[in-house]
Amino acid sequence: MSRKRWTGRIYLGRDAAGKQLFHWVGRFDTRRERDEAVARARVELGGGGAGDLPLCDAYVERYLAEYERTKKDSSYATQRERLKRFARDFKGRPLDISRSEAKDWANGEGRWAGRAVPASNVAAVVTLYNHAIDEDDLPLERNPFRKLSRRTRGRADQAPPTDRQFAALLAACSALGEYAPQMRALVAFLAFTLMRPGEAYALEWADVDFEAMRIRKGRRLYRGSVAEPKTGAVTIALTPPARDAILGLARDRRLVFASKTGRRLSQSTVSGYWSQVLASSGLDFDLYHATKHYGVHYLWAELGLSRRAIAAQAGWSLATVDKMLAIYGHGEVGALEEVDRAFENVVPLRPRAAGGTQS
Repeated sequence: MSRKRWTGRIYLGRDAAGKQLFHWVGRFDTRRERDEAVARARVELGGGGAGDLPLCDAYVERYLAEYERTKKDSSYATQRERLKRFARDFKGRPLDISRSEAKDWANGEGRWAGRAVPASNVAAVVTLYNHAIDEDDLPLERNPFRKLSRRTRGRADQAPPTDRQFAALLAACSALGEYAPQMRALVAFLAFTLMRPGEAYALEWADVDFEAMRIRKGRRLYRGSVAEPKTGAVTIALTPPARDAILGLARDRRLVFASKTGRRLSQSTVSGYWSQVLASSGLDFDLYHATKHYGVHYLWAELGLSRRAIAAQAGWSLATVDKMLAIYGHGEVGALEEVDRAFENVVPLRPRAAGGTQS
């Protein structure tokens, strides 16, 4: 059986007839040896071999310009932020980055030791290269960053607060003194409506219909600007716990929730408040996890709402609800306790002995 070897060559561009030209480097026993040899050969060529490939930083700007024309402002801002480090670290380099260097950069190894890149940033670079190959038809042999976006669920694997812990978080809002009722209302409202914090920051009293028990969710605060929610403008239920949470708030202002100084809330402001709540409670949950994850689990596992109902409240499509419940629902939490309760009043049959009869 022949042993696999790795071919090294450098793209040089095209001749007058449009034929692709390559500089042959050799065959190697490992991919790393191939990539290192190609890198040395590129230096010997005087940094050439890029042919008509654009530079990394220049292509990022070109890609983002098209992205901005076809995507929402918030999506564009996120993608631009995620590609910023790649554009900086590979500034002035042609797009044909070697696979070994791509791995080192993504994993924080080699010359990038100790500087691992967030998985979301790597995923954005993977998308960038896929676009370069599939849409712009650039002469790249392969995507050097493929499969390097180490997918992580982050805190999605952390169980949401238990009922007792959630009550402790609400009680710990007292650390904020006179602002405690406002913070307590915000936390409860987020949990029992499944709204995102930014959507609550932009919520106005005119959006809340107490008689119909409905909320018109038509805006959110994103990066300091008011924009349309990720789900688009939708109407959701004002659940009784959420209604009760805000009944005592002052209605002499346009916004339902405000800061200590009466201004619109922001992520940084609430983060400061939340850190005091956590310090007082002795717990470790970020606000989104403590509210959205708790709320979805409560509606699904405790109240037994249907997938259709949860999808409507959370603003998910029916096509993605199972995937989203796998992230937010935490169906495993309390499942064994449910088994215990089911057998509390059951007298089980005795196990039958091997070869014997049941008595």
